[in-house]
Amino acid sequence: MSTGADHHAAGLRAGRSRERRIRQPGDQLFAAVPAVWLFVFFLAPLAFTVVFSFGHSTFGDIELGFTLDNYRQALSGFYSATFLRTIRFALTGCVLCLAAAFPTAYFIARRAGRLRTIALVVVLIPYFTSFLIRVMSWQILLARGGPVEAAMNALYLHSGPLDVLDTQTAVFIGMVYAYLPIAIVPLYVVLARIPPALIEASRDLGASRWQTFRHIVLPLARPGLATAVLLTAVPMLGELVIPSLLGGDRGVLMGQAISSQYVDAQNYALGSAMAVLVLLAIAVMVGLLARLTKGFTEVSA
Repeated sequence: MSTGADHHAAGLRAGRSRERRIRQPGDQLFAAVPAVWLFVFFLAPLAFTVVFSFGHSTFGDIELGFTLDNYRQALSGFYSATFLRTIRFALTGCVLCLAAAFPTAYFIARRAGRLRTIALVVVLIPYFTSFLIRVMSWQILLARGGPVEAAMNALYLHSGPLDVLDTQTAVFIGMVYAYLPIAIVPLYVVLARIPPALIEASRDLGASRWQTFRHIVLPLARPGLATAVLLTAVPMLGELVIPSLLGGDRGVLMGQAISSQYVDAQNYALGSAMAVLVLLAIAVMVGLLARLTKGFTEVSA
């Protein structure tokens, strides 16, 4: 009996093995599609950008070679100030997004109850309209004589004309508005998965609300925090539309500077070097986020 069962089991294993071998070419082809897509539309352009960054630029063309002059120029004078301003804007905007997103996500995840789905829909509704239109609407809201000025004067929070448009403050307002929803969603996901029993156990053991938040909620929210930072700070480093529309000449960031080199000056070598610097800043940020979430073990209800 055991011998027959063993033969039957061996036959089943052989059949599965043959089936896997039959499906293997199709599986490999299926897996090759995203790999080819990644290579053609990401790795290849990135490689060209790196190669061009070491080249010699001519008007509308580039001579391949090896020079560090492009990086020296990108890290000096106006471009250096622009690069540092971009990092400062991205970090500050990211912190402001987290400061607004965390309590909002916590309220939706832990306090909204049956209205949780409706609250999430309200958060995501702006994404059903054009990004450009949403940013341009702030030109009307922040303009002199606009609704924001009228509301602040009526509430005695401000007196006289509101000179916010075409300033760095307007850029911060636009960035936080644009990227706040995508900071709320990952935070909501991780906060909703924290078992209520952990919170109750912490309170039963005599921990205060702050101690519970610091030792229970915040450590378990690390993946959501890392994702929120990644989804906000990274696009802010290359942001082009918001500084152009709301910041004017005072809000020039690396996205505008790179676009100017490619489109107006046609200095592809310098533009590529500036783009590589932004990519290096993103790589450093991703490395720090990976370190932040290292060793995390998910806890679910």
